Amino acid sequence: MTKHERLTEFNRGNILSAAKSLFEANGFSRTTMDNIADKADCSKSTLYSYFVSKEDIYYHILYDRMVLLRDRFRSAIRKKAGFEEAYNAVCRTLTDFQREYPLYFGGILGEIGMDEGEFEKQPILRDIYVVGEEINVILSEMIMNGVESGFLRSDLDPILSVYTLWASLCGIIKTAEQKDQYFRDKLRLTKQKFRDYGFRMLLNALRA
Repeated sequence: MTKHERLTEFNRGNILSAAKSLFEANGFSRTTMDNIADKADCSKSTLYSYFVSKEDIYYHILYDRMVLLRDRFRSAIRKKAGFEEAYNAVCRTLTDFQREYPLYFGGILGEIGMDEGEFEKQPILRDIYVVGEEINVILSEMIMNGVESGFLRSDLDPILSVYTLWASLCGIIKTAEQKDQYFRDKLRLTKQKFRDYGFRMLLNALRA
C-alpha cells in the first residue's frame, strides 16, 4: 500500500468513525457536515473530497452494518442443523442487531432502488443493494431447506416467503421497541415476551 493509499484509508476511516459517534449521540438529522468535520479534525473540503454528502457517509456506515448482519446470519445458520434452530438463530441475530445498532436497523428496512443512474452517482447504493440480495439468498436457502426437510409447508414460495419473513420479523422487533412501555403498563408484558410470542406465532404459520 502506498503512502497516499494509507492516508486515504486513514482519512476515510477517521471521518466514518466521527460520523458514527455523532449519529449515535445526536441522531442523523441533527448532525451536520460541519459537526463531522470538527469531530474528525479535518476541513470541510477534505470531508467532501471523500464523501459527497451526509447521506453518502450514512450509506457507507449502513453498508458496513449490513455486511456485518449478513456475516452473522451466515455464521448463525451454518451452525444449526434443522430449520427451527436456524430460524431461532436468525431471530436472535436480528434482535441483537437492533439492540446494538438501532439507527441502522431502520436503514435495513428502507428501500434501495435499482436505478442505474443513482448507482453511477453513488456506487455505495449498488453495494448496499448487493448485500441485501445476499441476505435474501441466505434466508431463501434456509426456507428451501425447511421445505425439503418436511418441517415447512410445501406450498411456500421461497422468494415471497423471504420478504414476508423479513417484514414480519423486523415488524415484531420494531413494535416491541416502540410499544415497550405500553406492554409493561397495560399488559404486564416485557418486550422480550412479546417478541418471543410473535416469533413463535410466525413459525407456527410456516410449519407443515
